[in-house]
Amino acid sequence: MIVPSERLLWLAALAVLPVAAVAGMVSGAALPCALAIAAMAMVAAFDAVRGYEWLATVAVRAPQFLRLTKDIPAMLPLTIENGSATHLALRLGVAMPPGAASDELTRALVVTPGASTTDWPVTGTARGDHKLAQIHVEARSPMGLWLVRGRCAADCGLRVYPNLRDRATAALFSRTANIGLRTRRQLGKGREFDNLRQYMPGDSFEDIHWKATARRGYPAVKLYQVEHAQEVYAVIDSSRLSMRPGILDSYVEAALHLALVAERAGDRFGLVTFSNRTQSFVRARHGVDHFRLCRETIYNLKAERVSPDFRDVFSSLQLNLRRRTLLVFFTSLDDALLAETFEREAPMLARRHLVLVNVTQSPGVKPLFEETAPPDLDALYGGLAGQILWNRMRKLKIALGNRGIKLTVVDPARIKMQVTSQYLEVKRRQAL
Repeated sequence: MIVPSERLLWLAALAVLPVAAVAGMVSGAALPCALAIAAMAMVAAFDAVRGYEWLATVAVRAPQFLRLTKDIPAMLPLTIENGSATHLALRLGVAMPPGAASDELTRALVVTPGASTTDWPVTGTARGDHKLAQIHVEARSPMGLWLVRGRCAADCGLRVYPNLRDRATAALFSRTANIGLRTRRQLGKGREFDNLRQYMPGDSFEDIHWKATARRGYPAVKLYQVEHAQEVYAVIDSSRLSMRPGILDSYVEAALHLALVAERAGDRFGLVTFSNRTQSFVRARHGVDHFRLCRETIYNLKAERVSPDFRDVFSSLQLNLRRRTLLVFFTSLDDALLAETFEREAPMLARRHLVLVNVTQSPGVKPLFEETAPPDLDALYGGLAGQILWNRMRKLKIALGNRGIKLTVVDPARIKMQVTSQYLEVKRRQAL
């Protein structure tokens, strides 16, 4: 594409128009004026051709792959190849894909012959993979009469990861960080066998190891220790109710935060995602490489317009998990039919495992007269709808609690801290 520059417009206004006016007013001057205008047109055409030749010597390349953190500014390195023998004045524009943004629309720069680099600001605004396809380049023709524009294929993949750079997560990496396991008293004596020792007055009779007593000839009791290598699984619902703004992102960030807390506590962390079927199952392990595997599994998780199949994911968990495990569900149970299905199927899972359910707090779901009276009739009807949903969620919480399942209504803005508190409470009480 080629467009006239400001210099060409001024040239046309100051030279072509007066010459054309002279040709119309002075007899016999038409032919010389026409030749003059033709000469200027030929010069402009030659300059346009030279501009295309200059632009053809320019190539802009982006890296094949770039990792970003959501809402954290970063730099995209660009390499500019100038194949001509002179300095070129260029103007660049990077067409950001949906899910990424830049504070800079265009940039003017002068490139030297050969290769040069420049950094372009970029910020990931949506989690997942995004394709940067084109970079726009504009070059000025040798005489400056034209602006020649072209496109360079970028073929750059932008991978935007969830943002875990908050105060709560940063505290986990501090040398003096304490996630609460040492400052809170452990309840109970533990479940894992540690050693044997001789019976002492005051020991419980139920701790006597009768076989060891018969072998040794004196009473021996069993000692226990608190388990440190338990398994924790985050189960994320990516069905239609998770398509509401910010819901699935809060699930993903809370699950990765829980993985870091479990790693710090010495437990193994696993991951399950599901919608109308079980999508992915990452077996519980620990270590930095395992955390990266979990992050790669869910960084690009998208919500689907389908209803969740709780029976399928419950069956999958029953088949794959043999030992007692902490299962932390992230789902939405606003729909009455889904809540009824979950209430009917969940006890099958709770017989063997410890189940915690986290549902997001929907706007307006609260007791009607909790704060101030509704100002008008429309607000009253909206408050009644919120009261009905609140009553339904409360009944579901009680019904699940009677089956040993704890349901918590969490705030998406505070879900990390709330889920961490639930996990630490399970550790403190040795519920596993």
